[in-house]
Amino acid sequence: MKDILLFAGTTEGKQAVDFMEALGVSCYVSVATAYGGQVLDGILRDCELLVGRMDVCQIADFLRRKRIALVIDATHPYAVEVTKNARDACSACGVQYLRIIRKKDARLKRALYFPDMEEVAQYLCSNGGNVLLTTGSKDLAVFARIKDFQDRIYARILPARQSVQAALDAGYCTEHLFCGQGPFSIQQNMEMLRQCGARYLVSKDTGDAGGFREKAQAAEALGVLFLVVERPQETGITIEQLKLYLKGRICNDAENYDCGYGERKREDDCRLRRACGTGQKGDENCRV
Repeated sequence: MKDILLFAGTTEGKQAVDFMEALGVSCYVSVATAYGGQVLDGILRDCELLVGRMDVCQIADFLRRKRIALVIDATHPYAVEVTKNARDACSACGVQYLRIIRKKDARLKRALYFPDMEEVAQYLCSNGGNVLLTTGSKDLAVFARIKDFQDRIYARILPARQSVQAALDAGYCTEHLFCGQGPFSIQQNMEMLRQCGARYLVSKDTGDAGGFREKAQAAEALGVLFLVVERPQETGITIEQLKLYLKGRICNDAENYDCGYGERKREDDCRLRRACGTGQKGDENCRV
């Protein structure tokens, strides 16, 4: 019986799927787009793929109907709405919720940090020069407010029809689009920066899993100013801690999650227990 719902679509989500498949743990794997499902194509055996976004009520309904006991949120660090919907649905239904977070590196000295996309766009409005956006297709419309964006702005997006259509709808021309699946190497980033004559490189603080280090090094090598949108603050557990937890869950000892798999540092143990909580399966009549 599947009693786990995993929200994937990231490197950590794929790692979680790989690990559960190796353990023989079946679960539901939710991704927002068909492209996200293609990334998992070929590795799903016992797990069932769900494609399409769900709002908080749809998530809660799914939790009740499928009698889900555990939700694992391995979505992107900037997918704030999805995370809020999943957390709220779990809270309403009394279902255990685990948030997987990425390691956050120290702030770079040779970079400018901004609280959101709007602040970056405002900065670019006042500072000339070509720009390479590597923040995805969701926020392209924000930068389309820049007066001469069609001449200055280049965007790197996923090679998915939905992403390309979003760029075209926002007014970007195809000549200013780079379509590809990252992470990209330092050399690949440098080549794209050269092609568009970029003075600025805009990125989210995605960590190593999102190729953040390679982008920073490419920008520094070419003297390009690195503009970074800060990551939302959140708490959770790492993918490594999730693996320990799942091993313990199989051994019916998820509270201690050891099962002979090695010792752990006390501080990691305390953090995981706080993150995992002790909530039981929710009331069938829960509402959001």
